[in-house]
Amino acid sequence: APPAEPKALAEPALPREPVSPEPRPFVPAIPQAELPGQETLEPPGEAPWRIAGELLRTYIVCESEAGEVWLVDKHAAHERVNFDRLKAALEPPMRQALLTPAAVELGREDGALLLEHLPLLEELGFSCEDFGGGAVLVREIPADLDAEDVTATLEEIAGKLRSGRSPAERRESLLHTMACKAAIKGGWKSGPEELRALVDKVQSGEVRYCPHGRPVAVKLTKYELEKMFKRS
Repeated sequence: APPAEPKALAEPALPREPVSPEPRPFVPAIPQAELPGQETLEPPGEAPWRIAGELLRTYIVCESEAGEVWLVDKHAAHERVNFDRLKAALEPPMRQALLTPAAVELGREDGALLLEHLPLLEELGFSCEDFGGGAVLVREIPADLDAEDVTATLEEIAGKLRSGRSPAERRESLLHTMACKAAIKGGWKSGPEELRALVDKVQSGEVRYCPHGRPVAVKLTKYELEKMFKRS
């Protein structure tokens, strides 16, 4: 009998290509009811807005495929992102240790008030202790808080602790403070990655309003722009 032919070696299985999820329908950042006279239907899966630049280091200028111009307030948008993250967190935020502990003088009343609420400060990401004479010694702060903002932040926290609100309302108010203090400030220079991340959240509809209810973006249509220049 003729010799058996050698069996072909089985080819290794190739890894499967990940299946791309279906693109989510575009949701306007600002409900149309907030912008009377601007009735547009957005096609599903609109391409990411083109970032044309920044104005006053505060407003991100974007252009959509439909030829609309969007102005995004980067501080308000980032504040909302921070607030939603803090509100959903199950654990205290990450901390950074100050190279030199900061003695924050708040006055006897506010200092005593903060010392009475040390567990609450721990939940917000602060590590503090009594420094005497109404001062509080701060050793650690939330990782996304600028060290220069520590005094202003603790002063604002003390003011809200004096407000007499319910625990739920007080927590909400304190999260507003922390979200605002950790947000990109108007006038700060921001990198392209930061701007892109904020714009994508606004375009998707994830971020519409700041924690205080103000819109984070406004839209100008091509018609409105041409009308300004008397082209329509």
